[in-house]
Amino acid sequence: MKFPFLILLLVFFSCETKTKRDASKTTKTENSAQTKTIIERRKFFVGDVNNDKINDTAFISLKRNSETDEIECKEKNCLINVTFSKNIPEISFDQSLGIVVMKTEDLNNDKANEIIIFSRTNEGWWNNIYVWTFKNGNWKEIARTKGFISENKDFENRIIKEKKHFYLIGENQWKEDKNGEFEKTKVRI
Repeated sequence: MKFPFLILLLVFFSCETKTKRDASKTTKTENSAQTKTIIERRKFFVGDVNNDKINDTAFISLKRNSETDEIECKEKNCLINVTFSKNIPEISFDQSLGIVVMKTEDLNNDKANEIIIFSRTNEGWWNNIYVWTFKNGNWKEIARTKGFISENKDFENRIIKEKKHFYLIGENQWKEDKNGEFEKTKVRI
């Protein structure tokens, strides 16, 4: 009786469990003598930013030290480039620990949607939040603030409309309201 039980345990513990990978985020690990580097590649569907009636995609690729979670820089150059499909120019960010790019609605009535970019800072859970528009073949930043991002839901509802105007919502890291929450800020777009 012990032998079939041992065989059953051997089969059970030797089975490989596979998990489904997120298609928008892939990583590759490189081993070196000193550190372990993870190459992080992500793609973001950002709608039609250039008004050609075809949806566009944004891409980031960065090398991250898996032990310290820091971005590895090339000779004092710590730029992270957000590249796009087709002939859309890239956007570069300095001193970022990670980037999330999201589609937002058409905020300036040019018949193309804008994008919102969250760039993680080295200040804990704080992100620089940018709104960009693509006009005349170039990117233009139209709003910027800071936001406290600790969960996925914190990326949502960052743009609101009040009395015909759009506002980018952030938080003031130096002021708290009466409930102990970071005070909300509004930047007109």
